[in-house]
Amino acid sequence: MESDDAQILAQEMESRAVYLLSQREHGRKELAYKLSQKFPQSEDYPGLVDIVLDKCEDQRWLSDERYVEAYVRQAMEKEQGPYKIKQALQMRTDRQDLVEAYLAMDDSDWADIAASALERKYGDTAKPSQAKEQARRMRFLQSRGFSQSQIWKAFRNA
Repeated sequence: MESDDAQILAQEMESRAVYLLSQREHGRKELAYKLSQKFPQSEDYPGLVDIVLDKCEDQRWLSDERYVEAYVRQAMEKEQGPYKIKQALQMRTDRQDLVEAYLAMDDSDWADIAASALERKYGDTAKPSQAKEQARRMRFLQSRGFSQSQIWKAFRNA
């Protein structure tokens, strides 16, 4: 009887996983968390969540690589820096190798994205003459996840 319960639960979890994946890409870690929250009874069957996720990967419904690629692309379009992107992805996937690979760009490329963020927010990328204003703009870029060197290059690219 217990194996029937586990099988039914696995089918419900798989159905939920497919539904979530039809909405958008998910990282394995993120999807495991969502399934364990939706189905707390899965704790009675150790490894069941992993079995469901393995099946999703076998069917190519779930892919950490696709997820990381899509997330990095969208975050870059929102003019976010590598540190912010990396921090967000660490909470959603365990594949740090993929995160590092997709974030491996030259500092000047990140500086261009930072300059674009400056341009959109402040209208230009010129280094302000007042120190207080310069510090404000630098804090803005830091909050977006850019490094000090990328921030300085963004100002120099003006």
